[in-house]
Amino acid sequence: MAADHALPCRRGQVWRRSGAPPTSFAGGAAVTLDVRASLAAIAVNQAGTAQTPPLAHDEPGFSKMSRHVGVTSERLGRIVEEAASEVYVFSAEDFRFRLVNRGARDNLGYSIEELAELTPWDLKPRIRREEFVEMVSPLLKREVGRLDFDTVHRRKDGTEYDVSVKLQLFDDDDDVVFYAAIQDTTVHREKESELRDIARRLDGILENTTMAVFLMDERQHCAFMNRAAEELTGYAFHETVGRPLHDVIHHTRPDGSPFPLSECAIDRAFPENAGTQGEEVFVHRDGSFYPVAFTASPIRDDESRVVGTVIEVRDVSREKRSEEARRLLMHEVDHRARNVLSIVQSLTRLTRADDIQTYKDVLIGRISALARAQTSLATRQWEGGQLEDVVREELEALCSRDSIDLQGPEVDLSPEQVQPLSMLLHELATNANKYGACSRGGGRVAVTWALKDRQVTLQWRETGGPLVSEPTREGFGSSLKANVVRQLKGSLARSWEPTGLVVDVAFPI
Repeated sequence: MAADHALPCRRGQVWRRSGAPPTSFAGGAAVTLDVRASLAAIAVNQAGTAQTPPLAHDEPGFSKMSRHVGVTSERLGRIVEEAASEVYVFSAEDFRFRLVNRGARDNLGYSIEELAELTPWDLKPRIRREEFVEMVSPLLKREVGRLDFDTVHRRKDGTEYDVSVKLQLFDDDDDVVFYAAIQDTTVHREKESELRDIARRLDGILENTTMAVFLMDERQHCAFMNRAAEELTGYAFHETVGRPLHDVIHHTRPDGSPFPLSECAIDRAFPENAGTQGEEVFVHRDGSFYPVAFTASPIRDDESRVVGTVIEVRDVSREKRSEEARRLLMHEVDHRARNVLSIVQSLTRLTRADDIQTYKDVLIGRISALARAQTSLATRQWEGGQLEDVVREELEALCSRDSIDLQGPEVDLSPEQVQPLSMLLHELATNANKYGACSRGGGRVAVTWALKDRQVTLQWRETGGPLVSEPTREGFGSSLKANVVRQLKGSLARSWEPTGLVVDVAFPI
């Protein structure tokens, strides 16, 4: 290369084509009018259409174009110098900078003289000389028209900033230079980093929430499903892509009839441009139906046009079951409360006694037996009770523990059997306490039972008490016993043996 083409870009010096007159450049640098204008045209071209210019420019054609658009070469030179992007021109021979515009100088903190001694890799701490030479090799070999890449620039003070580089080779006859248009992307990178952080947090929320979230596009097709949505529906997201979400999980009613999209409240959030919420029944992938609560809201763009729908869905099967259980429980409580009050009313009306105190004692005893039965049921959440527990509670309420013998297998009683059996055992224990084995020391009560073919046979046997005889008349206690036996759908037989009262009870379970 002739010396005329390789002069360093110092104040008062120029690099130019042979035979071209020098022209001063803003800031003290100088380049030839036509080369400077060519470079300026490239800068304008990259800032606009970003098309790759020819490797060698046609001076008559360029001049004609300049005249046509009314832009002088001097003005184009000012555009390059004042451009917001950084502009660099450096030699293809020694890679030293020949021209660096004001935007680059101000950002880097170097003077023109300092930059004239530097090369691209002096500004790019992440790229070594050998790597840079290899990188630009396709341009030198004319294999490509432009190289685009991202890297980092280091300022004079040591700070760094992100840049986006567009690098071209400019061949002006026998003087070959590189032209680089560089954009400081620090703010852009920071915004990208913030967006990535936001996206990462959003992904974490969507992937860990138990709420199923769907996104539908303007065609009502599924555009997103989180993990909870996949677990809820049984479908993986890729199986729903390109299909209306309604056709995947909401196409059929529980009675088997088709569910048209036009009747779907969820999908109306898009055409009606309004949010909606309520309850529906979805179809699982396995064909089962399940109730859900949903909220559907339109998604709007910057111009408030609806471009999709976001749907939040929650499986309410457990809530429905709990609600039904509560309803049944309230019904059962109401039924049992009425039943207990009816029994108490009957006990109050039919209990007989010779005086008020005896009446109170007998009535309180019977109501207490009823209360123990209710407590036993409540302890087992109204699921019934154990026969042994019922027998023991009633006997120990009226007889000393060391006078009781219990023996029999484990028998589960239904809630309907606990209460009448408690009342029956209470009457027997009351009689034993007043007139039988528990009325004096040395007496014993043995209760044994057996279970065969879902039939319980229970025997009450008193020994060691006073001599007993069959009563001459039946009182309310006897009537109560007969009544509760009917409730048990069983039978009762009594015998007054010399050793004491024996009662045999049988009932099914």
